[in-house]
Amino acid sequence: MAKHLLLSVLLLMGAVSYAQLYHQPEYPKDYFRWPTELQPDIVANMGELRPNHWHMGLDVRTNQKENQRVVAAADGYIAFVGIESLSWGRWIIINHPNGLSTLYGHLNDFRPDLEEYVKNYQYQQQSWETHLTIPPGKFPVKKGDFISFSGSTGGSEGPHVHWEIIDTRSTRRLNPDLFGMPFTDNTAPTITRLLLYDRNNSTYDQYPVSFPVARAADGTHTVPGGIINTPFNNLGFAIQAYDTWGRPGSHIGIYSARVFLDGREISSFYIDSISYADTRYLNAQIDYKMKATGGGWAQHTSRLPGDRGSVYYDLGRGRSTIKLTDQQEHTIRIDVSDTRGHTTTLAFKLKNAGTPPPEKEYEWLPNRLNRIFKDDFEAYLPMFVLYDKMNSGYAKFPSSGGNSISAKYKLGETFIPAHSDFEIRIKPEKQVAQEERDRVVIRRTGGNGSSVKKAVWNGPWLTAPFRDFGTYEAFIDNTPPVINSIDPVHLRGASRIAFTPTDNFGIAAFRATIDDEWIRFTNDKGRTYLYYFDEKVPPGEHTLKVTVTDIAGNKTVKSWNFTRNERQMEEKAPAPKHVATKTHHLKETQKKHSKTTSKSTGNTKHSAAKKTSKSGHPGKKRKK
Repeated sequence: MAKHLLLSVLLLMGAVSYAQLYHQPEYPKDYFRWPTELQPDIVANMGELRPNHWHMGLDVRTNQKENQRVVAAADGYIAFVGIESLSWGRWIIINHPNGLSTLYGHLNDFRPDLEEYVKNYQYQQQSWETHLTIPPGKFPVKKGDFISFSGSTGGSEGPHVHWEIIDTRSTRRLNPDLFGMPFTDNTAPTITRLLLYDRNNSTYDQYPVSFPVARAADGTHTVPGGIINTPFNNLGFAIQAYDTWGRPGSHIGIYSARVFLDGREISSFYIDSISYADTRYLNAQIDYKMKATGGGWAQHTSRLPGDRGSVYYDLGRGRSTIKLTDQQEHTIRIDVSDTRGHTTTLAFKLKNAGTPPPEKEYEWLPNRLNRIFKDDFEAYLPMFVLYDKMNSGYAKFPSSGGNSISAKYKLGETFIPAHSDFEIRIKPEKQVAQEERDRVVIRRTGGNGSSVKKAVWNGPWLTAPFRDFGTYEAFIDNTPPVINSIDPVHLRGASRIAFTPTDNFGIAAFRATIDDEWIRFTNDKGRTYLYYFDEKVPPGEHTLKVTVTDIAGNKTVKSWNFTRNERQMEEKAPAPKHVATKTHHLKETQKKHSKTTSKSTGNTKHSAAKKTSKSGHPGKKRKK
């Protein structure tokens, strides 16, 4: 209890009000051990910039191999197990008696007793995707106990272990390197470029003025000529910078940046404690437009007006931008640091030397409700969707034809981020028959891909939530999913069954039964469904039935009769269930042995709501 109270006090110290100076939290340096039995090394750190989020822990190197032993970092008990197609894939959370938890992600098989426990739960729930809270006394662990094999499941692009340290009560992720990680880092961060913005106008309505950064004779860094003359009278900076931990060519995220005006600190950010509820504020901390249009990552040194996240500390009495009200030279210093205290300083002079550009008017502002009303299109943006000022960018275009039932409507720009869902409303141009009203979807297209949502009728309007700007159009979807056929003869001695269903707008659900009993197909990476034969399918005759439902509610059902051969089963041991392997589908031959039926049905309710576990993880579908 005393340790937990001390930790809570330290966390409060790390979350001081904006009017106070920042104090780096102090955590016990010997409480956690390294989560593998390999030489401590990392692939990525907390604070690395990723699409729509900061990286929230360490990516622990496993020497580019899977099935390395993963061990408990400290005493405690296994409190939670998650399984998803993307995100961390298969992961474990351990609660520790000091009020902290640790998360281990991208795993293969868990230790045998836990693996069996989770499998039984999946069969009880008839769901491969799993968010399972485990009673405290069920799986106690000691520091160094084996808990799982490493892998590359979920959103991983290569073998490693994603590892996080969590404040159990608040679910905030704490920077693991503040706990004294056992790898060497003797190198200060590198600053490569400085970017200048007119903060009287929207950051999305300009391209920043860019300055290369060079090392000065005294060891500090500066811009060409050592001075910036600018017409801007209200300005902000962003930096392009990276850290390293000693491995040649390694680029990881920086820990902090502090801005000083004439020796007085006015703004800073620190990547020390972030919740998953706040991690999307990464889109406000970076120059989102630059990244979305093909440029690199750049981090604003002061918060945008609609940024309600927790990484900034505004120390200029509410003014984190720089106001130049005279024509005198002012001194700017930007300190960029890592968790070990290594600091790189960028210093230069700044002078107001011209007439500032006019302030523009904008339709939509951050921190307020924003709307657009047209005869056949509406959009409703709640208060905290926008990070900066913007124009609606509304435009209407002709329908795509075919099964489209509306015009195309453009809203915003794909290089402007939205923090949370907003509602799109479309009034169809065509009559929709009663039997087709439950099979309508709205598709968004844009520079960062497309997304499809099941439409809900609200009087004459079709409505759906989206979290990206782009172009929206409504369609009737009467096309059921396509399920690849399999050869029942080949199932006699096969070790697995594989399906990769396809659909014109997207798959919402997959269900398989053998002899009318639900069977567990995995879906790692979100595309191919795999079942490795086990004790659930003994030798003999069986019937396999597969049902696939798309976003609109159309269903395709197929069934096959097959026979399992006992001798061949003994000769062919099942492949590991969770090791990433290249999928080879069985050839479609001898169709006379199969009984196949397909049908299209009405709507099956599809929810886009994200599950939230007690770990504070909202089941995010993103790469780690």
